[in-house]
Amino acid sequence: MAQSFKEPKVSLRLIVDEEKNKVVLAEAGNDFVDVLFSFLMLPIGTIVRLLENHRKSETVTVGCFSNLYKSVVDMDMDNFETAACKEMLLYPRGLKDELWKRFKININPTVGVNKFYTCPNFASCNMCSNFSSSKCKCGRLMNKEILIPEADKVADNMKNDVDGVFIRGRYSFIITDDLKVSVDSTGLVLKTLGSLGYADVSKLGERLLDIGLGEVLTLLECIFSSNTPLTDTFLKKQRLHDVSQISKQLSPRVKEKDEAVLLSLDVIVKKEDMKVLYVECCEDFVDLLFTFLAVPLESIWDFTGNNITLGCIGNLHRSLSDLSVIKKTRVSSFSCTLPCYYRCRKQFPMITTQEPRVYYRFSNSNVRHSYCLTTKHTTRRMTFVDPKSDYCDRSKDGKGFVKRGTKFIVSDDLIVTPKISSSTFSMLKKFQILTDDLEVQAITISNAEALNLLTASLVTSSALSSAFGNLIVKKPKEETVSWNPVSKKPKVET
Repeated sequence: MAQSFKEPKVSLRLIVDEEKNKVVLAEAGNDFVDVLFSFLMLPIGTIVRLLENHRKSETVTVGCFSNLYKSVVDMDMDNFETAACKEMLLYPRGLKDELWKRFKININPTVGVNKFYTCPNFASCNMCSNFSSSKCKCGRLMNKEILIPEADKVADNMKNDVDGVFIRGRYSFIITDDLKVSVDSTGLVLKTLGSLGYADVSKLGERLLDIGLGEVLTLLECIFSSNTPLTDTFLKKQRLHDVSQISKQLSPRVKEKDEAVLLSLDVIVKKEDMKVLYVECCEDFVDLLFTFLAVPLESIWDFTGNNITLGCIGNLHRSLSDLSVIKKTRVSSFSCTLPCYYRCRKQFPMITTQEPRVYYRFSNSNVRHSYCLTTKHTTRRMTFVDPKSDYCDRSKDGKGFVKRGTKFIVSDDLIVTPKISSSTFSMLKKFQILTDDLEVQAITISNAEALNLLTASLVTSSALSSAFGNLIVKKPKEETVSWNPVSKKPKVET
């Protein structure tokens, strides 16, 4: 008889104020804390996908990223350079994807991690790709997986039975309701309970829970919008509120002297309040926006510093940094490195792409007419196909996700549509504004505005107005002169 699948669970002990139905503290081991910190590894596009799948019929809003992700979903394949372009945006990949296999509850079972594909004519073409939807130079689909021996894969040297993913050794942790994580100790528990006004512990109850995937995804929702995510997840079972409702006003990053221009845009603004309605742009600006979907939450938080307040993400991020004595080595902050195939012509400088590893092929004697890839030098070096172009591309700038020579319209809340399928007349009619009340301004954006846009996309529902508002020229109000019959002098009105 086949064994039934048993859902992985992790243990969590809650210390509860029963009268207020509130979590005071939680006690957990490595397994739960690793899952908690794994939220920071998630690309923002993956977070949107996971939450939408979790809630199914309900709409989950994460700033403007929900609209940006939906734009990729809704856009016809004809508007992308290749099928792989759409795939890598809907299912973003990262350099740490192999780590997901090590979490007891894996919320991101990434498809195609560290997989390589070739065409059936591999022996003569000698080309491969990370995507099975890529096409070889011979025109065939590269849908045949080619193996890489375990010895050639990037291994986690710290892996053993004692360590977790983020924490070395076996520890017990205490977690406050607002997700401040610390190593458990009697002194810290006494101090925390005292600061919360719970000197008499007899009034507190305990609940031992086994947490599964459903509860973890609900907790992921709550870290964006709630200051008490443990209470909301496990006691009140509340759903996520719109992120934009709880964000504070952004302070735009100031442009530095001689900062390079990234892109030029035509901005359509409303004269009354100079609010951005939408922009008309080329494909490079859309590539920049779509790249944001692959950026991990941790990197976005590093970029913004303390400029925003958003749920309990800041506490979670600081807790991981504060556990420096027992944590493993992490990638340096203030930069984000994505796999090489995310490289685009116009790249946000803080987002870099990995240099592709060099692989060679060798004949696998265990399987007839079969080859494997290795990092050890052999006679045949492999040629990798850029999945965004379906042919060998040696350009350092890289190709883009969307078709070249295409114009796009991007709304203030980051709904992206090709201009060919969204006419100017339709856009004007949608806003129900007189043409005399609209104005077109040409602006140029640099690194500062790109960073403002990335930040605003996470915490507001009007990303373009928030990011580019300081670039919009405020025209002085027109003055009219009339005659005042009482004073018999001209009267100036604005």
